[in-house]
Amino acid sequence: MDLFGRSQSVSSESKEKSSYSGSHSVFSTDQKTDLLWSKVSLERPTDSFFGESRYLTRLWVSRNEEPLDKLYRAEIVPRIRAVLKLLAFREQHVLVQFWSPRVTGRHQLLTTLDQPFGLGVANEELCFYRRDSERNTFLVDKDDEKDVSPPARVFRQGLPEWTSDITNYLPKHFPQYDSAIRCNLHGYLALPVFDSTTRLCAGVLELLMSSKNSSYAFEVQQVHKALKTQNLTISQVFDSTTPKVPTECRQDELVKIFGILKSVCDTHNLPFAQTWAVSPSTSFVSHDKIIKECCSSFDTICTGKVCMSTAGLPFEVRDLLKWKFKDECRVRHLDKSKGFVGRALESRGSCFWEDLTKLNEEEYPLVHYARIYRVSSCLAIFLHSVETNNDYVLEFHLPLGTKDGRFVQDVVETLKQMIPVDSGFVLGDTSPMDWSDSESTVTNVSDQGSSTNVSTGKRCATMFIDDEETSSPLKKLKIDFDLVPSVPVKVTFVQSAINFRLPVPLKLVDLETEVAQRLNLEGKRPRLKYKDEDDDLILLACDADLRDLLRYSASNNTTTIKLIITVGR
Repeated sequence: MDLFGRSQSVSSESKEKSSYSGSHSVFSTDQKTDLLWSKVSLERPTDSFFGESRYLTRLWVSRNEEPLDKLYRAEIVPRIRAVLKLLAFREQHVLVQFWSPRVTGRHQLLTTLDQPFGLGVANEELCFYRRDSERNTFLVDKDDEKDVSPPARVFRQGLPEWTSDITNYLPKHFPQYDSAIRCNLHGYLALPVFDSTTRLCAGVLELLMSSKNSSYAFEVQQVHKALKTQNLTISQVFDSTTPKVPTECRQDELVKIFGILKSVCDTHNLPFAQTWAVSPSTSFVSHDKIIKECCSSFDTICTGKVCMSTAGLPFEVRDLLKWKFKDECRVRHLDKSKGFVGRALESRGSCFWEDLTKLNEEEYPLVHYARIYRVSSCLAIFLHSVETNNDYVLEFHLPLGTKDGRFVQDVVETLKQMIPVDSGFVLGDTSPMDWSDSESTVTNVSDQGSSTNVSTGKRCATMFIDDEETSSPLKKLKIDFDLVPSVPVKVTFVQSAINFRLPVPLKLVDLETEVAQRLNLEGKRPRLKYKDEDDDLILLACDADLRDLLRYSASNNTTTIKLIITVGR
């Protein structure tokens, strides 16, 4: 019998110890490995990685022998297998398997039988757990309220579930609890897989490993990139404040905020500015035997907390050194009750800090990176959108060593000028006794504008904000470090190309006019197109299409907008 319970004859030469430390396997590591793998229908990894990736573990993926009895399964199975072949992990003792819905009579069941799976290393523990999984099916009918397993809960809710250690589950919430512990499996991550075209849930990708990881952000990124190659996605997985169906008014709102950040930085020569918002709960984590809602950082540090994030929100970087600090902010969350941004939100206020580097990690969790990248003075101001009822925290990092309160007040005055009453935004109270005082007064402002003074030992000025979940569809846009608010554009026409810059916010008519003038297309309207991730040409027909292009470029870390032109009258 092989490790999957199938009859076979195995030579004594094959029964060698695996190179995996601490495990005994009938799978050898010599030249006879290929023969033995074929007996259990696993395919050897072929592609090699480069750089740091060469230290990662690729998966041995099940061969394409699944019964293709239905069109749906015939379509999804090869795509999942292709995804598994692209994955790589930080350890060897890992199992990845796909759970797929199957209609049986009047019920819908979730099963991993005959579905693709992959092993980081072949040993008895992983193969035993895989075999045990094949024996389990879970009811996922909409009218059934019993969510007895993580894959079933993930499929029905469309949201991820994870834990640093399976022992954090109650056995009743994890049917394969005993089997997992017996097989030395602790780390757990289950992700819903959606078809990018139909937006329907195609199944659940389940990852189990021996390590008790405190964060699964790396694994989630790996899966996300691999799924994109097969036109699949993980809905709401990444820490973002993006709603499922972004509206045009929200897009306009974020474009306006980007313009505010850019203009203020240009006017006062500020090195860096970014936007914060409360991070929504878009995953579930099992901790202390309880399944709780959590943000999408996939980090235990956020468990049981309300976090703030900059992911998916506008920012402006003019100092190259601050770019890495921005990246650190993007991948880390701030506890709403800690840090000067969180503390300002908790007090419904805005704060000015003369030197962030003097704070400790309890007061400002990013202080280590602030010291590395020479970030010191900072001004945080709340902004409320009247139209969408969204709230934001605008964070402006001032030139190194800024101590002059008048400079801070000048920045505030510029903001007031940029955000008039009819702008659609409400800038809270920004009028303290003196910005340069060691102790300032916090002004608590109510909806009606009444206020009371409260003494504080921190340098704060409070303004109105509504603390609700916020969301935005605009991805970060990496603009060149220029002194003007502009975006680089490259247009290809026949066999030639032109490069230029246009101011942001950008309108389609301005772009078309600029292209026509530079190419001498008198009386003709250029038809501008770009290639999407599937290499299809997409026509820019309106301003909304152009905003989609900006978000697409940002999500692919592209600083230059690349266009292809055809000519029409």
